[in-house]
Amino acid sequence: MSRLAAPRIEHRPSCDLLGLVHIPDAELRRASRAGVDLGRLDTLFPIVKDSTLTGGRRVRLSRGRAYYLPRRSLSTCTTLGAALSHLDRDAPNRTPALRYALLDNLHNLTAAATYALWQDLTDHPSSGSDPRPATLDRLLDCATATTAARHDVLEAIPRLPAPDDLALLESLETGWRSFRELDNPDKITHELRFLAHRVLAPRPEITAILAPLYGSLSFALAARTVLPALLGRPIDVHLVRLGFHDQAAINYLGASGTVHHHATAPLAYRNHLDAAAKGATVLVVDDNVGYGSTLRATRALVEQLGGRAITRSVESAWNLYHRSGRHDITNAADLPSLRPNLHHSIQHRLIDHLLRNDTDAYLRDPAHHVPGTLHQQMETSFDLAVSTGAWSTSQLDAMRTELADAAFWREPPVPRPAPPTTP
Repeated sequence: MSRLAAPRIEHRPSCDLLGLVHIPDAELRRASRAGVDLGRLDTLFPIVKDSTLTGGRRVRLSRGRAYYLPRRSLSTCTTLGAALSHLDRDAPNRTPALRYALLDNLHNLTAAATYALWQDLTDHPSSGSDPRPATLDRLLDCATATTAARHDVLEAIPRLPAPDDLALLESLETGWRSFRELDNPDKITHELRFLAHRVLAPRPEITAILAPLYGSLSFALAARTVLPALLGRPIDVHLVRLGFHDQAAINYLGASGTVHHHATAPLAYRNHLDAAAKGATVLVVDDNVGYGSTLRATRALVEQLGGRAITRSVESAWNLYHRSGRHDITNAADLPSLRPNLHHSIQHRLIDHLLRNDTDAYLRDPAHHVPGTLHQQMETSFDLAVSTGAWSTSQLDAMRTELADAAFWREPPVPRPAPPTTP
């Protein structure tokens, strides 16, 4: 498996709502002098044509059409790796936005490939000399290492998939997902620090984390290396394919509230989770809680395996409380986030701009121009939670703790989804 030159630690630029950064033209010139073939990056980092949208600067965006078509873009792994090697050798610490963009795109390819193979092995179990299980192990290692570098973990070295593994991925007939709901490094960093200092450090009995896929995959990959570094102790991070909003075709639930574990993961990873959950306390972290079906099912799975679950959402669909006074997730999310969720309809709209290579429309989209701050939105969420009278004292205390931490977060405010149309 290929390894790249060790990166230098540098400050990561702030991301926008979707997770993009602006790459200044000056960084591209430095990269060109370092030997980076900018022509090979044109399709990855689209130019913003109207410079008035970027304060008069000529910039490129860190994600484009290729980012959201990962299966078609697998061949760019080599290009990304070569550019990273040039920068780290010949222009260290001089192109932070471009270096982040390269890592971000490499992370996306390895994460999307990991999930595609995870799904394929879950639905079509291996037998005999099947190369897929070993390939999945290697891809997960690649995705974890690259994500660690994306999050500035000390001495993390991004890794490229081996050519044979890329060839296997090209032959997969399993459908590939175009985006993960939680794929913003700023948001993931804030969440990991909150969990480390406010949840995991005070509760050493929590020895494992379980992340339902697909939305939480970027979070889970970062957690594998960031959390042990923050905590100073090991903590296992496990994955399961489990969801109901966009996986309705998969029959996850059995009789009496049980979960069909065979539908959630390849055999080896199910066995790892079985051993880790038995008699343990497991923190379940989902990207978003709407009606709570995924969190309840994941908790049921942990209990089915002989463990105890504590559930957490990184975002919460607080707008649902406004639509129905009977909407209640108090028994689903033990530690609900006060972050309002970035609704999938807004994500789809923003991504559609990038798929059409319309960077100007992307920057003009009203989702990027919401007044106020995220912290103010979270204060509103807290007031709403208190007004319902449904949350326990411990849940409200956890919300207060999160609200205090969020005063220092650099995430942009979240646009509210359009109200449902009435016939």
